[in-house]
Amino acid sequence: MAGLKSINQPVNFKFPKRSFGKKNPELRSFNPTWFKQYAWLHYDEAKDLAFCFTCMVAAKEGKISNFKADGSFISTGFCNWKDATSKFRKHQDSDCHKEAVERKVKLPRETKDIGEVLSAAHSEEKAHNRQQLLTILRNIRFLVRQGLPLRGHDNDQSNFLQLLKLHGESDPSILKWLERKQDKFTSADIQNEMLQVMALKILRDVASNIRENGYFSIMVDETTDQSNREQVVIVIRHVDSNLDVHEEFIGLCMVPSIDAATLTNVILDALVRMNISLSKCRGQCYDGASNMSGAKKGVAANITSKETRAIYTHCYGHALNLAVGDTVKKSKVMRDSLDTVFEMSKLVKYSPRRDTILEQLKREMAPDTPGFRVLCPTRWTVRAASLNSVLENYSVLQSLWETCYECTKDPEARSRIIGVKTQMQSFDFLFVVSLGYEILRHTDNLSRTLQKKDLSAAEGQHLTDLSLTSLSAMRKEESFDSFWESLNGKLNELDVSEPTLPRRRKMPKRYETGKAPPEFTTSEKDLYRQQYFEALDLVVNCVKDRFDQPGYQVYRHLEDVLLKSVRGDKTYKEDLDFVLKFYGDDLDKTSLSSQLDTFTTLARNNLNDSSTVSVSFLVTLVSQMSPASRCLFSEIVTLLRLILVMPATNATSERTFSALRRVKTYLRATMSQERLNHLMILHTHREATDALNILAVANDFVSARDGRSFIFGRF
Repeated sequence: MAGLKSINQPVNFKFPKRSFGKKNPELRSFNPTWFKQYAWLHYDEAKDLAFCFTCMVAAKEGKISNFKADGSFISTGFCNWKDATSKFRKHQDSDCHKEAVERKVKLPRETKDIGEVLSAAHSEEKAHNRQQLLTILRNIRFLVRQGLPLRGHDNDQSNFLQLLKLHGESDPSILKWLERKQDKFTSADIQNEMLQVMALKILRDVASNIRENGYFSIMVDETTDQSNREQVVIVIRHVDSNLDVHEEFIGLCMVPSIDAATLTNVILDALVRMNISLSKCRGQCYDGASNMSGAKKGVAANITSKETRAIYTHCYGHALNLAVGDTVKKSKVMRDSLDTVFEMSKLVKYSPRRDTILEQLKREMAPDTPGFRVLCPTRWTVRAASLNSVLENYSVLQSLWETCYECTKDPEARSRIIGVKTQMQSFDFLFVVSLGYEILRHTDNLSRTLQKKDLSAAEGQHLTDLSLTSLSAMRKEESFDSFWESLNGKLNELDVSEPTLPRRRKMPKRYETGKAPPEFTTSEKDLYRQQYFEALDLVVNCVKDRFDQPGYQVYRHLEDVLLKSVRGDKTYKEDLDFVLKFYGDDLDKTSLSSQLDTFTTLARNNLNDSSTVSVSFLVTLVSQMSPASRCLFSEIVTLLRLILVMPATNATSERTFSALRRVKTYLRATMSQERLNHLMILHTHREATDALNILAVANDFVSARDGRSFIFGRF
């Protein structure tokens, strides 16, 4: 081997014959057609031996591990021509030959220069390896994008490997890759590394966009995951130069406690890791818990102490939910009736038998009505739908209780059925469920609207005012008369008692003031009119109290600077002075004053009536401008971005909780926090995951370890 320079594959040589076998010996010789099938074969004419040229060269240069060396094809030579074909195949599939090919790769027969041959062969093998790695990365991207688990209890049955095998049906080279004993790049550790590369790539883009857009708001919420660990969700809201709103999930953080100090440190640490400056924070949106909204030591107060322009707003979704809860708690008739509806939900949905009976009765009696909806006290937007399902299926439900009572033997269940049945026969229950539906359909509609991520806090306030106006319009005699007539019209169709006056009771003496005689309602209609108006007053006042937030007053000044100037109201200068003082160097006083005059003229030219101007109209007007025209109103754009950057609700965090339940199920409860974060980022940022440059991901993965560049090269 000392003088080995080129492969020797003689064709016209007279190959000597050897004897094989003892009882019936037969003569066999080397067959030159083997050169075509196995291009690596090297024949030694003097010794009548066959070698593997690729392995010989690799061994000479020390490129093969000793424990993998196949001596019969490298040093001693091979001459068992009887079993040659099977032995050649076995050597070609051996780890020794594969390693030599990885280092030197196949030899083109027409090439005789050893350096050129090995370089070309190695490049071919790298190209093959790159193709397999890209397939692996694409499979991982698909699974995490869909929120599907990669691994399984048995690794061979995992989604990841089964998906690779599915691709192998059309590309057998993948199946061959999976048969390798090492360097398959499919292990759990490799998966984690690939997930990290992809997730960090998305996070870097998100952080870059936030820094480029400047102002942002912080949105934080907390939940408990499947493994009973406290997870803090952090979302950043920012507005780009086109006035498009973005809400970006940037990570989960497992915390030992949810006290204000811990959560504040988590938020600040996340901003530091993303290289985002707190000085650009202009808003905070959390729920109303004391650890978040505490006036002295809450998270909002801690952040505001570091950046005074980071205004806190109580999430409108939570605020509206609390306002509705306050209304129900303060109205006894509504509280009792909704408790009955909740009890009905439990009786039906917690019993498959009763649920089946309900479906059968519904098909027979009211096939066109909507199904029965569960009343969930913690959901924001399902109360009205649940009450409506009770009204639409009133007769069906009454028949259900009669049927279930006869076939139920459990005393406790029978007593609960009797209680619900009795309640549904009373006029009070029908009255309150109908009234509750009329009120809650407005609040549920408002809640659904507030959850849109591109909705600002300012727009949320305006929509709330519109809903309150609609509720206030119901507080009229005409509205009550119409409601009362429709309710009495149902009494002929339903098994419900007529309205009656309660027994007159004299007030205890300790509560009496003066000597005037006690007053009592003279008719049933007057009694229920009082309850009708009381419920409407309660919901309007509760919503107003919850939405009257100090932080909104600053945004009101921001709005009024633009709206009043367009309407021609000179008092906008007072709002302008407040805004310039509060936001400081965010706005330039001289430029803003001159731009307001020009912008007012532009807005009025596009409006039929300047009194109807709104923030949404101004946003649309500016976003339709060309970038060059927008530069003329740079300070106006800044004003609009400061208005839009504050969210109406923290609904994106709530949606992230839903994604967390899909990703971290009870079967995946033991995954590490780092892997969970990477999976969540790739799953929640679906569009960014789809747009990932797989070649760039592959290059980052390969460059992370020195040995990988030798296997894959450059993508």
